[in-house]
Parts: sequence; structure tokens; C-alpha cells
Amino acid sequence: MAFVRRKLYPQYIPALLVLVAAGTFAAPPAKFNSPVNPSFGTVLGGASGRNFILNTDGTISGTNAADYLWGAVAGSVSIEAQNGAAIDILATNLSSNGGVAIVNVTCNYNNTGDQDCDLGFSALGVPSQGANMSIGLEINTTQVHGDNAAASPSFDIIVNYI
Repeated sequence: MAFVRRKLYPQYIPALLVLVAAGTFAAPPAKFNSPVNPSFGTVLGGASGRNFILNTDGTISGTNAADYLWGAVAGSVSIEAQNGAAIDILATNLSSNGGVAIVNVTCNYNNTGDQDCDLGFSALGVPSQGANMSIGLEINTTQVHGDNAAASPSFDIIVNYI
């Protein structure tokens, strides 16, 4: 019996999660606590045109989910503001890097269900003790990846208090 050694490459890591607060703030100002950048962990090297989805619960799906091996982590951040504030959340500046393109950003704010962050959405009643927002991504590969390839596409999350 022959064994085929499949080559691995360590991580599609969206390395930059920039949290920008804009607008008028009531006292005390909003705080972003304990940000965790989303990571696809380790996947097999392979062809261009593959699709992976990092869900807001940290699981991997998508057309090529079988190439996922281990280490996926959904992004998260705690948003703390004046009790009852309303906010708009939007993902912008989706950029490609290292043959990986971000095609969608999904957010789940305060366990209210997944929302399409790159289209933007509003949330009402921010708890003063803070509410967690989980972040998922959908990516497509735009080039062939071999051993030890890495990519760091990026995006911004903008939170406006309304």
C-alpha cells in the first residue's frame, strides 16, 4: 500500500482587525475589549479557486472544507457602551493578500444571529457590561499555494453609535 504525503501550509490568517469607533459618544465612551483576530488555522496546500468559510462559531464549511485540518478560531470582540445605546456595524476595506481574497464578513452580535457585516446592520440596546461580537469570514484562493504558504488579507470593522 502506498501513502501519499499531502503538503500543508500553515495559515490563512486575516491579520488585521481594525476597530474604528466613529460618531457622537455619550459618556462613558465606548470600549472595545479583548479582540481576537479570526484564523482559518491549517489547511492543505492546493489549487486556486478554493472556497473556505470560517463560521462565527469557529467551524469551517465551504466548497473545500475537506482541506481544513485544525486550528480555526472565529474572531471576536466585546463592545461596551452606555446601556441601551444603538449601534451600526459595518465591515469595510476588504483586501486580498498572498493569493487569498475575503469575499464576505459575517458578524454575530450579542448572540442575535449571523448578519452580513459587509452590507452593514444595526443593533439596539447595547448592554453596559459589554456584548460579544463573533466574526466569521468567507475566502477564496486566487493562486496555487504550496508548502508553508501564508496569507494575511485584512478588513476593518466600523461601529457607529446612533
